[in-house]
Amino acid sequence: MKQHVMAVLWMMMAICISGCAQSLPPHEELNQAMKKSFDATGLNFSLQNKITHLSLPKQDTSDDDSEDNLSKYLETGLEIIRGFSVNADGAIDTKTKRSEVLYDLRYDKDNVDVSVKIPLLVDYNTQTIFVGTTLFNTFLETLYPQAPATKGKLVRINIQELLKENSADVPELAKLLNTNSFNSKNIDLISNAVKAGVLKSLAKLKDTCFSDQPLTEQDRKAGVERRIRVDISHKDSVAIVVDLVDGVSLALFQDGVISKDEYAVLLSLTDKQTLDGFIDKFTMTMIFDVGIAQSGLVSRMESQLNIADKEGNYQLGLGNVSSFSSYNAPHFSIIPEASEIVDFKEVMNAIKKDTEKGQQSSQPGVDDSDDSEDTGDTTQGDSKAM
Repeated sequence: MKQHVMAVLWMMMAICISGCAQSLPPHEELNQAMKKSFDATGLNFSLQNKITHLSLPKQDTSDDDSEDNLSKYLETGLEIIRGFSVNADGAIDTKTKRSEVLYDLRYDKDNVDVSVKIPLLVDYNTQTIFVGTTLFNTFLETLYPQAPATKGKLVRINIQELLKENSADVPELAKLLNTNSFNSKNIDLISNAVKAGVLKSLAKLKDTCFSDQPLTEQDRKAGVERRIRVDISHKDSVAIVVDLVDGVSLALFQDGVISKDEYAVLLSLTDKQTLDGFIDKFTMTMIFDVGIAQSGLVSRMESQLNIADKEGNYQLGLGNVSSFSSYNAPHFSIIPEASEIVDFKEVMNAIKKDTEKGQQSSQPGVDDSDDSEDTGDTTQGDSKAM
C-alpha cells in the first residue's frame, strides 16, 4: 500500500514538473505563437474597431452666437464620430493569392443602429476585385435601370484597366500602372516585410512588458488557453512605430517594391531630428491582450491605443477586438467561379450613355428654336405677300 501511494505521488510530481517545463515565459510564448501564426498559409479573421475615447478642448464661453453655434456643431460631430465603428470579417489564402473581407460600417448610438456592408474579394493573380451585393448595387439598379443587372451578381473590377482608363488625368495612377504594384509577388513581399518587422519589434521589447492574465469568458469561447498582456509605454510605443516603418521601408526598397524617392519620403517620417521635437509633445501607449489556443496559434486579440497631448486637451482612444480561426484552411463566402458576374466597365459605360442621353434631352432642341424663328418669319412673309 505504501509503495502504491509513493508511486502515485511520484507520478503526480512528474506530471507537474512536465507541465511546468512546457510552460514558457510570457515573452517567449508570445514570440513563438506570433511566428507560428504568421507562418500559416491562410486564416479567417473577424475585427471590431471602435473609437473608445475622443475629446477636444472646450471652447471658451462667449456671447458671440456664431462661436456658440460652432461649439455646439463640433460637439455634435464628435458624438456622431463616437458612435461609429468599423468591423470586418474575412479570409486570407496565400496559396491562391486571394483575400476576402466584408466591411461593416456601423453607427450605433442613442437607439439608432445603421449598418452599411461592403463585401470584397481581391484576386492578386489576376489583379481583379469582385464586389458583392451592396447598397451600391441597389442604387445602380434604381437610378440606372438601363445598366446591366447587378442583383445577385458580383461586380468585377480589373485593377489594371481601371488605372489605365484614369491614368491620363491622374499621373499617380499612371505610375502605379507602370510599376504594376498590385501583382501577387509584390503583395507577398509587402506581407513578408510587415511580418518580419512585427516579429523583430516584438522580440526587442523587455520581458517586463509581458504578463499572464486570467482568462475571460470570451477567451474560453474562442478556445484560448493562455492570455498574455503586452503593456507598452510611450517610449517603447514610439520606438516600435519607428523601427517598424524603417524596417518595412528598407525591405520594400531592397526588393524593388518602392522607388528610391518613395523610400526617402518614408524615412523622413522617422527622421530623428524631426521626431525629437515632436514626440515630447504627446503621449502614446499601447496594450495588447493576446489569447493563445492549445494549438500554439493566436486565436484572439484585444488591443487599446491611447494618444494624447501632454496637457490632456486632445485625447484619442482606439479599441480593437480580433479573432482568428481556420488556420491553413480558410473558407471563403465569395466564389467568382460559381457566381454570375457583371463587368464594372459595362455598367459604367451604360451609365455614361444614360447620363449623356439625359443631358441631351434636357437641353433646348435646335428644331424647337428654328420653329419659333420660322413662325415669326412666316408672318412677316405673308404680310409682304398681301
